[in-house]
Amino acid sequence: MKIKVGVDRLEYSVEGRQFVDSCYRLIDKDDDLSNQTDWHEPGYIVKDLFDETASSEFLSHIESLLRKKITAGGVSIGQKPIDQYHTLIKDYQDHLNVVEKTKLIESVELGKYFEILEKQVSEICHIPVVSKKPMNGERVFHFRVIRPNQADFNPLHKDAWQEENCGCINLYIPICGSNEKSSLILAKGSHLHAEDTFTRTTEGARMNNVQFNVPGLISSKLPLEFVRPNPNPNQILVFSPYLIHGGSINLNTDQTRISLEMRFWRKN
Repeated sequence: MKIKVGVDRLEYSVEGRQFVDSCYRLIDKDDDLSNQTDWHEPGYIVKDLFDETASSEFLSHIESLLRKKITAGGVSIGQKPIDQYHTLIKDYQDHLNVVEKTKLIESVELGKYFEILEKQVSEICHIPVVSKKPMNGERVFHFRVIRPNQADFNPLHKDAWQEENCGCINLYIPICGSNEKSSLILAKGSHLHAEDTFTRTTEGARMNNVQFNVPGLISSKLPLEFVRPNPNPNQILVFSPYLIHGGSINLNTDQTRISLEMRFWRKN
């Protein structure tokens, strides 16, 4: 079935067999890492990351890594500003080739910053956490690359609709082009709604003729309060995987939005 969902002047179609779960809160069935925090009710928080010197070093490391990954994807970026990535892409296949190189990146490529981020998120959650997937032990992160006014974004969804992402906490770090027109969209407080509030696809949604792994939101019985928290440079966004999020079209006219994204689980 094809349903249209409007978000932030965006209208897109979601295709897939409809599914409505039982009348429980998914967050209550799993390990809720936001439960003991003062941001549990909205489901997200924006916090400072480094001091000015450390921030400059971090972004320099990330930019160097990004250029390497984009080049490995077959796009010669040279010294062109990273937020101009979209000007180098001939077609969608070019972009997909880069996406393949910018996801599931091994933790070792973050160097010392991997453990720094684990420590920072642990402090924010008041729980020791590690970025290590319980199901397979993967210690990875990825870059999200969203070109201006292109359908490069996920449909609205909960990460926890996929079992492998239950019990985690999410991290979003703006790298370039992330602002009030492009940063990640969240549905504030939606993690506290019962699951029968939502109609979603049974499996990965199909949106704008692109197949995604995540089930997609089709509709909600309750109104959803969509926000773009928009962390500044040197800030991070931490949010619950039980929040509805996604649908984050980049409304910039001439800037690619790139963010670093990771997940964390309770440290055993």
